[in-house]
Formats: sequence, structure tokens, C-alpha cells
Amino acid sequence: MVAGIFLILTVSSGFGFYNMSVYMNAFAAKPEFVVADVSAATALMFLVSGITGLGVASLIERYDIRWVMTGGALVGGSALVLMGGATNTGQIWALYALFGLGNAAVSLIPATTIVTRWFPGPERSVALAIVSTGLSTGGVLLTPLSAAVVRDVGVEVALPWFGFIFFLGISVIALGFVRAWPKGHGGEEETRSTRPWVEWHAFRSRFFLGSGVAYTLIMGAQVGAISHLINHLEKVAGYATATASVSVLAVTSIVGRLMGGWIVTRFPIRLFTLLNIIGQWMGLTLLAFANDQTSALAGTILFGFTVGNLLMLQPLLLVKVYGVFRYPRVYSAAYAMVTLGVAGGPLVMGLLYQSFSYTTSFAVAGVCSIIALFVFYGAGPVVDVELENEAINP
Repeated sequence: MVAGIFLILTVSSGFGFYNMSVYMNAFAAKPEFVVADVSAATALMFLVSGITGLGVASLIERYDIRWVMTGGALVGGSALVLMGGATNTGQIWALYALFGLGNAAVSLIPATTIVTRWFPGPERSVALAIVSTGLSTGGVLLTPLSAAVVRDVGVEVALPWFGFIFFLGISVIALGFVRAWPKGHGGEEETRSTRPWVEWHAFRSRFFLGSGVAYTLIMGAQVGAISHLINHLEKVAGYATATASVSVLAVTSIVGRLMGGWIVTRFPIRLFTLLNIIGQWMGLTLLAFANDQTSALAGTILFGFTVGNLLMLQPLLLVKVYGVFRYPRVYSAAYAMVTLGVAGGPLVMGLLYQSFSYTTSFAVAGVCSIIALFVFYGAGPVVDVELENEAINP
């Protein structure tokens, strides 16, 4: 199960999240497109993915999660196939939005839902760490290969093949390896109950709102910094260091996430989250004032160790507080909030760079992390609902 979800996230992120920059560069090289328009399409893709995630969570509760993922693979793959023949900005925007719709059904919402259902104990964090590493693996393995293919044959030929691989790879793995619930669990009947889908009590709770705002700031700073990392470090440490920083960031995020999955089984999750937010602030601040290769790579390593952990910790926090049965709805709503940061972070940091400098841009991202630290701390303690239920119904 873990291996199957790992591979699905590898494919979805490799041809989706990480490949957006590859597609943008290829389209921007054509005379009929400009960088600003294609960049806006990427932001639109993230926003659509976040909003439609709410609908994906509803489908997960009503239907077999394997068919939800297969449907998402079909929609996302079709968008990639059609994207290769796009001839104007309107078509690019529409197809990026369509891809965001499909990608929401094959990415973090269904993947983390399955892990939370299959791993109720301390091993959940380890399983989630392994599964979410598929996101980074897609960027490390598939994105460089995709860039080479696009460069050699062009997007007109490459994207239809990418779309076919996206659909076939995800659908085969989902139907062959994924199961919504462990055998005999009874979760299918529970999730198809007639209770209201939207539980406003959970969404209005102090922890949901506080952690949601904090993670919007965290991911805005994180994704914004990643998107501008090469441009910034090329100016202060040279092109070789800048390109090497991407690999360093990917490797350290994987190592940090795997270590974090083990640490959380033995360390308070709230405190570990706070420490990672502090680490992100320190890494971003070091990057902001980097002036040579040593300081640039040191900031990248420190920042990288927090990147994977913070992404992994949000699902663990939410399932602890709200439980397995509420998790798809609660996480999809939190995911929609965080999408605002994911879409806005690169834009805000780019505007700050144009008006001031990358030092200001990365320093502000660090300040956002510190604000997130206090907001998350103010959200209150992490009360484990599963332990409470065991105490009430031993």
C-alpha cells in the first residue's frame, strides 16, 4: 500500500507540480505566449486544485477511493495531452485549470487519507514520511528527464506522451495496489453515513483556524523561496552553486522527512512542528543574507530539512485532533487555505524582488515564518482524539 501511494505521488508530482516550470519555460519560448501569462496559469492551477480538493474529499467519502483516483488521472492526463496543442493564452489557462482539477484527486488529499486509515498507531508518521517522499522523488527523477525530452522534441510531441503516462501509471497502480480501508474495518459503511458533510464546528475551532493560517504563511514562504532559489543564489554564488542547491534542497528534504517520521513517534508533535518552523525561519534568513557559496549552501541545507517535515506534519496534526473519519473533509479545507499561500508566495516574493532585492524578499519570507510560529502556538494544544476515544470506549 505504501509503495503504491509512493509511486502515485512520484508520477503526479513529477509530471505536475515540479514540471510546471518545465512547461512554462517551453511555452514562454514561443512567440504567441509571454512569461507573465503562463505564470498566472500556474497560479490558477494551484488555486483550482485547492478549491476542488473539497469536492475530492466528498467523493472519497461516497465512492471507492481507487475510482476517484482513476478519474483524476483521466482528467489530469487528458489536460496534458491537449496542452501540447495549445495555441493561445486562453487555452493554456483552461487546460492548466483542468489539470489542477484532476491532480487534486491523485495527490495529497487521497494519499494522506489512505495512510491515516491504514496506520492508526505510531507507525502512521513513518508511513506518511515514506509516502510523501514520493513528491520529492518525482521532482528528482522525472522532472530532469521531462525537461530533456521537451527540449529535444518540443511540447507538442512530449506532452501527449506525458499525459498518457500520467493516466496509465496512476490508474494501474491505484486499481492494482490501493484499498480504501483495511479488510474488516467497517470504514466503508461509516463514511457513507448520512451525517452532514460540512461540520462547521470543526472548521470554526481554534486549532483548525490557527493551524490553517499558520500553514498558509509557512507554505507561502516555502514555495515562494523554492521558486526563486536558483535566481537568488546565481546572483550571490554563481550558476553552478545555484543549480546544485536544487539537488541539495531535494536530498535534504527527503532525509529530513524520513528522520522526522521516526522522531515524531518519540517526540511531542506540537513541539517538533514549532522547532521546524523556527528552522525554516533560520534557513530563509541565512539565504536572504548569503553572500558566498558556503552561506548559500548552509542556508539551503537548513531550509531543506524543514521543507519535507512541515508538509508531512500537517496531516499528522489534523488526524490527531479530528480523527480518521473527519480527516478527508478537514484536510481538504485546510489544503484549500494553504493553496492561497502556495499560489501567492512566488508572486509576492517576485514583486518584492522587483521593488527591492532578493535579500528583502527572502527576509520577508523568514518574517512570515516567525508570524506563523506565534499563530500556530496560539492555536492551542494538540489533543489526540483517538486516545480520547479509547479512554471513553476501552
